[in-house]
Amino acid sequence: MFYFDNFYGKKILKSSLLNDCDCFFTTREFPLTKGSLDSIELECNNNRIFMQNKLNIKSLKTAKQVHGENIEIVSDEKDFYDNTDALISNIPNSTLILNFADCVPIILYSEKDNTGSIIHAGWRGCAKEIAAKTVEKMKKELNINPKDIIAIIGPSIGKCCFETDEDVFLQLIKDKTKKDIYAQKGNKYYIDLKMLNKYQLLEKDVHNIDISDYCTCCMSDIFFSYRKENGITARHSAVLKIKGDKKCQ
Repeated sequence: MFYFDNFYGKKILKSSLLNDCDCFFTTREFPLTKGSLDSIELECNNNRIFMQNKLNIKSLKTAKQVHGENIEIVSDEKDFYDNTDALISNIPNSTLILNFADCVPIILYSEKDNTGSIIHAGWRGCAKEIAAKTVEKMKKELNINPKDIIAIIGPSIGKCCFETDEDVFLQLIKDKTKKDIYAQKGNKYYIDLKMLNKYQLLEKDVHNIDISDYCTCCMSDIFFSYRKENGITARHSAVLKIKGDKKCQ
């Protein structure tokens, strides 16, 4: 279950599945990335410094997100990853951060292995099944059992607002029998990207999944929305700090 929490006076969103971890989604009250809003660049920089101080973060591992399917396992030596939409870490005390404004933010974490990931899944990433591919990479390269993974799917544009034409619909919907993922109204389609990612994760044997009900487009007073704000907006962020020991505590 998702709930709003207070991060030293700043509003964040958390999941009870990872309640005790340094793992959350920021809001408009706590922007870390300015997007196209140059007017809040100083505020974002100050918020990053504030967060790093409060969480004792030495460096943030982040990426230039391009709506692709590239996935990187981070290293101690590198903080920025070009052309990447999912980051994985098993480095104790490392911190991952990616940024969103309608696209689906997904955090994966295995407490057993103290290994986690943040995934940026726009509709193109969803079509390329980036969430499923991240699980596959964690399994193949880091020997993570998907059954040990907790997945939290954060706030994004909802089925209520994600209107598409048939070309996008056909790229996203491979199984038309899953009627809860989409609805058709005339020649337009409304797609639930969060539920689509859930099905992709379930197919990879990830079953412990929490999904936020919040639509960023409907709730643009709390989250940033690229569609609602016609592209002129900042970004909210997904943040995950890998613990210094083997378990969240």
